[in-house]
Amino acid sequence: MVIIVMGVSGSGKTTVGKALAARLGWEFFEGDDYHPAPNIEKMSSGQPLTDDDRAPWLARLGERVQSLLDADHPAVLACSALKLSYRKQLLVDNRRVRLVFLAGSFELILERLKMRVGHFMKEGMLRSQFADLEIPFDAASIDIDQPLDAVIDEILCSLDLNAGCAATRVLAQGLMFPEAPRWRDGRLWFTDQHAQQVLNVDLDGNVTVVAETDDLTGGLGWLADGSLLVVSMTKRKVLRLTDAGLELYADLSGLASFHCNDMLVDAHDRTYVGNFGYDLHGGAAIAAAEVVVIDADGHPRVVADDLIFPNGMIMTPGGKTLIVAETFAPRLTAFDVENDGSLSNRRSWAELGDARPDGICLDADGAVWVASPVTAEVIRVREGGKIDMRIEPVGKPYACMLGGSARKTLFIMTSETDDPASARVQKSGRVEIVNVATPGAGLP
Repeated sequence: MVIIVMGVSGSGKTTVGKALAARLGWEFFEGDDYHPAPNIEKMSSGQPLTDDDRAPWLARLGERVQSLLDADHPAVLACSALKLSYRKQLLVDNRRVRLVFLAGSFELILERLKMRVGHFMKEGMLRSQFADLEIPFDAASIDIDQPLDAVIDEILCSLDLNAGCAATRVLAQGLMFPEAPRWRDGRLWFTDQHAQQVLNVDLDGNVTVVAETDDLTGGLGWLADGSLLVVSMTKRKVLRLTDAGLELYADLSGLASFHCNDMLVDAHDRTYVGNFGYDLHGGAAIAAAEVVVIDADGHPRVVADDLIFPNGMIMTPGGKTLIVAETFAPRLTAFDVENDGSLSNRRSWAELGDARPDGICLDADGAVWVASPVTAEVIRVREGGKIDMRIEPVGKPYACMLGGSARKTLFIMTSETDDPASARVQKSGRVEIVNVATPGAGLP
């Protein structure tokens, strides 16, 4: 196989290509090395190349790609390949030549070029490249506004090279029991349940404590006005963060059977909250529980009952379907969402066998990522129960969320234990990440 890493100058073709080749153990080739001397002279003087200028260069590259394929020599080639007509000369075998497009805005790439020392690409030339660029629709399109390791992970996953889909990277650690991940404003927000905190972390691993409570912290969400909501688990309340601190938003103690858990806030400021139903850590027998909705006016009401440990929740784009993880059923259960937020047409979306669904998130293909701590994996599930991907993180996964600038980074919240006392002592909680091919969709 030959992988061609393409994009305008400044998109990182060489950096990404070398890193990709190193990860795979393949040879790397720099396409610019095949330019004839007159082309290099023109580019050095700030003159854009014409198609006639590029013709001999593309011919040489096409021959090089073919020779690599003939020798069964896997390689990575960095080449701008801006137009379809150029790419046709390089894609000499549609099965064994794969295309990766490094996508980024003009402003981002120009800023990167300004930071390069001794690079001959000028702003006018970059504009001409963007003008010439014919975005490929047969390529793996990769957002370059993310760390290099994440770019490589996404490429490998997009090309179905399994190493990129299987290995996670630890973004943050030393936590007690991270839960309820949410992507917002360029950061991953989450709760550390047994530390009784709300936190966030950026893509460089810098963790910030946002709020501290006097109770276990559960689900997170935001109202339309930007107010942050957090579940106070054992008190069975939802709190709102204000300038004065955390204040009561809704009291669910008269409706929830036991400790409240995860939460989802929809586009109409309706807040759906699940609960344990029974004393899980005290060894009580399994008992059914409810999902409570808090209407936009703050009034709570039960909208579903007889659920076995309703846990993570997702809402499809358009807000017409709510899917709830019933951890100890074990299944994903779907409901239609009525105009007033009530739930109807209850049905099994997926039966999960040995898995125990905890936190969940939705992708743009309609598949659900499910954190299953009992089987120590995150699985991608289709409606009906087919599992088409498995990821084994470092720790046991309890929740997951698709985020990042393109929503293709899967954040996985892991810990070695969910026992409250052990979690406080071990501090084995981690935020792990891996890039996937399909972006996130829906809520949260």
